[in-house]
Amino acid sequence: MKAKDVMTTEVIYIDLPNTRDNVVELFKKHGVSAVPVLKNRKVVGIVTRKDILRKIDEDQVAFLMTPNPITVSPEDDIERVVKILTETDFRRLPVVEGGELKGIITVRDIIEKISEMEIDKPIREYIDNISVCIWQDTPLNVAGEIMRLANAELCPILDDDAKVVGIIDEKIVLTETLIEEFLESTTYASSSDTDDSWTWDGIRDYSIKYFEVSVIKLPKEPVKKFMKSPVFVYPTTSVSKTAKAMVENDLDYLPVIDANGRVSGLISDKKLIRVLVDEV
Repeated sequence: MKAKDVMTTEVIYIDLPNTRDNVVELFKKHGVSAVPVLKNRKVVGIVTRKDILRKIDEDQVAFLMTPNPITVSPEDDIERVVKILTETDFRRLPVVEGGELKGIITVRDIIEKISEMEIDKPIREYIDNISVCIWQDTPLNVAGEIMRLANAELCPILDDDAKVVGIIDEKIVLTETLIEEFLESTTYASSSDTDDSWTWDGIRDYSIKYFEVSVIKLPKEPVKKFMKSPVFVYPTTSVSKTAKAMVENDLDYLPVIDANGRVSGLISDKKLIRVLVDEV
């Protein structure tokens, strides 16, 4: 399998010079969470919503972006792509040929491909055996603080019998409204724009540690009022079935439970895509 077999060819990008406001408009218009940055048709960087929150006082894309990003070619084997994604913090790579942008490949693109491959291998070896769990009657603002301190993107919710009854992730804890408030209060205080809320597709790219301000605004009602229905897998669940569950539920992590219904860990999409390297 090659990068060209998995990549997205319709790529939203932005040219230099440019401003943060134009990047934000692209994010909101197209529902994306990052865009490659081009200059004279060449890829010179990539800018994400995380970059915008990390550098709230910066307006120029040239200083917001990650310069000289790692790129791959359409003919690169998927194993090389997976190795780069799993050995770095990147969740997407520009695909370049002859110096020109041909596409972009993301962790989610690879997960979608794996979900179609009928890989029966159990997920056991890809599980992270550390998981932060939250009691169902914990106030949501406290749950948000727990997630922030643990840098956790998803937490299983337990009832009084320590059984998994739900999950909570950044989409719930860090609502679109709170993120709008956070940005407006820090970077758009002088703006008169009344833009629509951002989509979750972009919000999920955030790291929880950038939302210290927003977390304290969360309600104090029990987390069980906001949690999602439990979506979980077992150590014996197949790789492809797990990937399919991630795609269908729009999750980058899934709780793993044992035969007794107890949480035994989490599995992430970045860990799961390693199967394509291991299977070589």
